[in-house]
Amino acid sequence: MSKIKVADFYYGAVLSMLFNNKINPALVESNDSRQIYDFTTNRGEFRIFIKYRADRQPTKTIDYNSWVFNLTETDKIEIKNYIASGYNLLLTLVCGIEGLSDSEVAVVDKEQVEELMNLGKDSITISRKKNEKSYRISIGGGRENAILVRSNRFEELF
Repeated sequence: MSKIKVADFYYGAVLSMLFNNKINPALVESNDSRQIYDFTTNRGEFRIFIKYRADRQPTKTIDYNSWVFNLTETDKIEIKNYIASGYNLLLTLVCGIEGLSDSEVAVVDKEQVEELMNLGKDSITISRKKNEKSYRISIGGGRENAILVRSNRFEELF
């Protein structure tokens, strides 16, 4: 019998969103902590680097969600190499919530990924308050010092 891994639910969610938008990605590389796909749309070619978190961070308020994505040295090297090689890289962060139905997808564009890589951090903390139109990726000093990632970027790109 074939068993489904937890990661399959999260990567499958992103693939489903792509397929529903008539996008057919080609798998470049895969393991349990991330997957990488190339695809072409009428807006250009992209390489997506997918990472997921199955659970959010505990917070003091119910209207606030936060996730921490760890970046391994291999992740950081690969991301930097993709950017240096000229790929239009999108870092796709699948932000899981227990029960899966309220999980979210944040898409970080190439310029924002470069900014994050230049900070040399080993993790990315992304958060969003209920009804906010953007996620915030902390770059130090709280929510006010953050990179804003529009929550509808997936729809904008596809």
